[in-house]
Amino acid sequence: MQERKLLKSIDVYLAILLCLAFIVSVVIYPPVSLSVPSYLLVYLAAPFFIAWSFFRDKGFLKELLTIVSIFLVLNILAQLHVWLFSVSLDPSLTLTDKGNLEKTLLRPTFFGQSIYLFAGILTYLYLKHYACGSHLRYVYLGLRIIVVLGLLEIILFQVTGVNGDMISNRVFNNKPGSGSLFQTITLSGLRMQRLKSLTGEPSMFAFSVIPFWMLCIPLKRYFDFVILGIALLFTFSTSAYLGVVVLVAGASLADAGIRRKMIWIVPVVITVLVILYFTSPAVHKLVQSVFIDKFTGNNQSGSERSGHFLSQYNFWKNQLGTPGKLVGLGWGYVRSTDFFSTLLVNNGLIGLLGFSLFYFRHAFVRVKDAVFKKYYLIALIAVFFILMGSVPEFAYLSLWIFLSLPYWIDRVEKPSD
Repeated sequence: MQERKLLKSIDVYLAILLCLAFIVSVVIYPPVSLSVPSYLLVYLAAPFFIAWSFFRDKGFLKELLTIVSIFLVLNILAQLHVWLFSVSLDPSLTLTDKGNLEKTLLRPTFFGQSIYLFAGILTYLYLKHYACGSHLRYVYLGLRIIVVLGLLEIILFQVTGVNGDMISNRVFNNKPGSGSLFQTITLSGLRMQRLKSLTGEPSMFAFSVIPFWMLCIPLKRYFDFVILGIALLFTFSTSAYLGVVVLVAGASLADAGIRRKMIWIVPVVITVLVILYFTSPAVHKLVQSVFIDKFTGNNQSGSERSGHFLSQYNFWKNQLGTPGKLVGLGWGYVRSTDFFSTLLVNNGLIGLLGFSLFYFRHAFVRVKDAVFKKYYLIALIAVFFILMGSVPEFAYLSLWIFLSLPYWIDRVEKPSD
């Protein structure tokens, strides 16, 4: 009886966590940016899950200890490299904390960024070992919450002309608005707030939503597919639109029926877009700002991203010796606008390859539904390129929920024997 109650409590806890997991711009205590409700839930429950695993099921604890051990060994090697070779920090790096460049060993950001990282890892392990298929409804409930709030922000802005986000209160480095960016776009004289909801900024919203939007198709969640798709369009985010392209391409490869339809649909859509690009000022502005200027580096976002990437890469290539190229400086030292160069400098080639192997191992997890497996692989590839190229948000729980999904999508509620 007691065990049944504990299992029920775990189910309720995971349901609440999933409902709140996509909200990251609201904190319980504004001076502490870590006090996001979902992060607090994750860490408050950690002692219980560790004790439960120790006495009942060693799987969770063994995997946690393995991950912690690998993380510590890699970063101890990185710190030894920094100490032995007297590595100095370059001001051109996108350091997580630009203060006190003289401090190279055990910078405070190592600990701060580790807390964010392990909030995600713990979430991943909680779900991998204890969630079941029925928890999927709470994932989409959490997504619906942020979609509704995001659409309300847009409506409020159109009515009042001011930022429609009245809820976000998270800040970084005591800078107002830094935890939730207010961004607009003007099309044919109409100024609109880009949808971001409570995720911080439009690209982060896209990063959080895209994989679950793609999975709506095999899960037959057509209502969610429509509302999530509409929300993604209103982000005016390059990541969101590239996600649409990847979905169309991947679905065409995975499904012969879709492929036959896309043979004539895609050319028609491209033709219409080309015509509108040259005839409609609104479409021209949208395509120019979201795609062309971004990829050519002619707008601020594209220029910053390419500049940060080159600074990180050149530091890794030119200023680190062979040991440094392998193990990096240490976790949390830099945080660029892409995860590729962030990992390369922080944890070297070993960290980059290790994370990539861990990430794509999820492509080989067995699931019963072959169609779901195909779309999961499409989403896995899309999220990886968004993560590596433009949205380095390892701390967003959405990433870890998505990675854990194959392990529990087919699992039924565990009986209490």
